[in-house]
Amino acid sequence: MKRVVLLICGVVLVCGAAGMTWAADRITVWGLPPKEKPHFTKAAEGMPPLPLPVVPQRRTEKKRPPAPPKLLANVTNFGFEGWKGSPGSVDQLLQNGRRFLNIWYGWENLDIRHLARQHTSGVQYRTPIIYLCAYYPLELTDDQRTALRDYALGGGTILINCCGQDEAFASARGEIKAMFPKHPLRLLPADHPLYHSYYTIEKVKYPVPSSNPLDSGAVDEDLPRLQAVTLGSRAAVIVSYEDLACGWNEWSNPAVKRVDPKDSTRLGLNLVTYATAEQRLAKFQSKSLQVAGPSLRPRQQFQMVQVIHDGNWDPNPSAVPLLLKEIASNTSIAVKFERQLMQIKDPALFTHPMLYMTGSWDPNLNKDEKVLLRRYLATGGMLLSDCASGRVEYDKAFRTLCAELFPNNELTVLPADHALFSCFHPIEGALLNHQSKPIQPLIEAVVLNDRPVILYSPLGLNDGWAHLHSAYARCYVTADALKLGTNLIVFAMQ
Repeated sequence: MKRVVLLICGVVLVCGAAGMTWAADRITVWGLPPKEKPHFTKAAEGMPPLPLPVVPQRRTEKKRPPAPPKLLANVTNFGFEGWKGSPGSVDQLLQNGRRFLNIWYGWENLDIRHLARQHTSGVQYRTPIIYLCAYYPLELTDDQRTALRDYALGGGTILINCCGQDEAFASARGEIKAMFPKHPLRLLPADHPLYHSYYTIEKVKYPVPSSNPLDSGAVDEDLPRLQAVTLGSRAAVIVSYEDLACGWNEWSNPAVKRVDPKDSTRLGLNLVTYATAEQRLAKFQSKSLQVAGPSLRPRQQFQMVQVIHDGNWDPNPSAVPLLLKEIASNTSIAVKFERQLMQIKDPALFTHPMLYMTGSWDPNLNKDEKVLLRRYLATGGMLLSDCASGRVEYDKAFRTLCAELFPNNELTVLPADHALFSCFHPIEGALLNHQSKPIQPLIEAVVLNDRPVILYSPLGLNDGWAHLHSAYARCYVTADALKLGTNLIVFAMQ
């Protein structure tokens, strides 16, 4: 069966059972059922507060341990009446989380109609992950789509498991497009932190579906194939075409397109780890941060112009405003805080001395945009760029773009004594996220006629500018990112 997973600051999980029988009055999900909640028995002599004309009897009480915090909600009734998803698989996944990760989380069933009613009444659903096990096609109402969309935008994660079913996968893609028309569902690249959050997953085994006993054991091995909608810098809606749930429950239906049980468990535990690690960032990014200053200045104001492109061009919306606040507070540069967004084909392009471009995947500029950008840079403009979270896909694509723009002028690493590192802040070293020792800042440049026309950081700058970044980002810490950003702007304006 096939599953689709959606992750956002909270997580929504949809999963399909590996196999089932259906009749008009019941649905049976194969695999182990959820384990009964443990009971602890305590025996003691029960002593009444006052003497009674009876002999005190031994009393036995059942007491439950404290309930763990709820991490995941298993969605029911999302189109196929009576469909309960795969609660046994969800329970087993979190049991494995307790066993292998030493983290103890609980789960609950969630009627999607109740979620929609809560949303309509203004109540925010707070369980971090919502899981949809979509063995059957999704048939959501407008209210349910709105509730799920706002849940993801508010920091939740939605996980959709399509159980290897073509119709379920097609319906999931349609519902996601209706909820997030401006955010594409994309295959996650191999370097995405979801594949490295706990286990390093480079290849996944996909058993070949067949009802022929002679094909038993046939396996294809390939890259993991999770797809996701990225909100900001976080995978908020995660979808799996191949079934995951039966693997969590260590059971396989040979007729269903699925992930090997061992690999599905590893993917599931990585999903849990990734969603919990990104929860704080998701809540931070769900709120719009605005920085404003006086509208009248005694001289011309500097304005940051950010390029709009197809490569997740705005991973940290608060980054540029907070950098401009730093520049206005610590330099004499007059700053216009309103960030201007511009496509390269905009006629006003040549009226601005500098552009800023970032992203986490290929900006995918077309031929006409490349011609305009080259002309802009060759006639006095400058491009400042950084690779959001240090993602490999953007880094490769940007280097290819630079080679196409100026084939005779390669990106070159600036030496430690370059004027950029001393034009305002003296910078001899900078700290990276999760590292204890500073490194020499890595800034590269394309130089045309002795003038840098492109300044590029392969490590994330905007992550640090935003003051809170992904736990998995390859970026400079906030203090050093702000210093580097300030120097880059001061150097570009000289």
